[in-house]
Amino acid sequence: MIVEVQQAGRFLRIPNPSEGERARYRRAFDAARQCAPEGYHLKYSGRAKGDFFLGLLRVSGEDDTEWNRIRLARSRVITDVEEVVAAVTADHSAFEISKAVLPRALSLLRLLAEQALARHGELSVSKKRKQPRPLLTVHGRTYEVSFRERQKQVQYVPKQPGRRTYDWQRITPAHRFEPSGELELLIGQHPVYGYGHSYGWKKEWADSAKKQLENQIGSVFRALKARAEEQERARLDREAEQQRLRDEREQKEAERRRLKAEREERERREWEAAVGVASVKAMHALRSERFGTALERWRAAGEIRAFCVALDEAAATSDNALEAERLREWSAWGKTEADRLDPTMNGKGLASLNFHAEPTGDQLRPFLDGWHPHRPEKEKPPEQPAPPKPDPDPWRGVIDAHRDQGWRYGRQGHAQWWRR
Repeated sequence: MIVEVQQAGRFLRIPNPSEGERARYRRAFDAARQCAPEGYHLKYSGRAKGDFFLGLLRVSGEDDTEWNRIRLARSRVITDVEEVVAAVTADHSAFEISKAVLPRALSLLRLLAEQALARHGELSVSKKRKQPRPLLTVHGRTYEVSFRERQKQVQYVPKQPGRRTYDWQRITPAHRFEPSGELELLIGQHPVYGYGHSYGWKKEWADSAKKQLENQIGSVFRALKARAEEQERARLDREAEQQRLRDEREQKEAERRRLKAEREERERREWEAAVGVASVKAMHALRSERFGTALERWRAAGEIRAFCVALDEAAATSDNALEAERLREWSAWGKTEADRLDPTMNGKGLASLNFHAEPTGDQLRPFLDGWHPHRPEKEKPPEQPAPPKPDPDPWRGVIDAHRDQGWRYGRQGHAQWWRR
């Protein structure tokens, strides 16, 4: 079944099968859909009545529009050959032919329908169009069929010689054109827009002295088959080009991701090295700061205690009891303050600080050379404040006041002496 559908151009039509044949096709479809080629899936339409359609569609969705058109057109088109011929017989205004050659055009339509049916195609007419225009579907593609009658030039003979039909006529034509009975067959394909744009296509066949149109039907279908194969090759080339572009994009994206990963890894290593160096420097700076602060406090406590000893000696040698009491009070307060400042007493100062304490992010930042203390990235430099705008000249508006008055009527005066 799959081979038969492929030979039909991936869209196979079985005209109005019987109930037994319809059931057999359904069973064959159930067995064949598991064996669809890679990238394709099998669908059917016409389960209970009408024509039975089979489609081998690409999973990419490119054929969904054509399949929906075929499936929905079952109730919108006439596919029976005799009904198509009857519709064209009733109205052949779409053809540029005379009534004398209409039977021959209808015979050619029957020949086209027979050859199309042998190739799993069909000849149809849309019910939605005002003029019946036959549509030939073969090899999975649809073409519009039209006829045109050649004109021959004959000598013009007026009905009443010497008399003008209209007053405005000055020249009597020497020739006129009449239908010649020779037919031209035109088969065209309209342009398709959307996924996979294709341009319009048209080909003509005509009666010749050696071969009539009836004997050229085989060449018509050979040309249509060549056209279908050309479109299929173009589709495959287009898909290959699209796949190549996708592969190139994927390769570029993979290369971009690889370079990004390498850059991030390089930045991470640089950041780790910078953090390692900054940690040593920050820890040394922190210890120096704490040790220096403790040393200053220890020195201050020692100087306070020496001063308190001097105060006690002065109080002991003082003859004024009130002054001696005040000196001893200041000495007692000073000793208490010295004990509070002394980093070596009562677990205060350096004793309360961890010698191996890790520096914080703010303590690392001055030594990181622009790196973020917590992430492998550079920090943005702080925005510099905009320089203050200079104050405008207070005299500018006064001096140039006359320039803002605009144009004035009349003769302009001379400039002031101080403006020369």
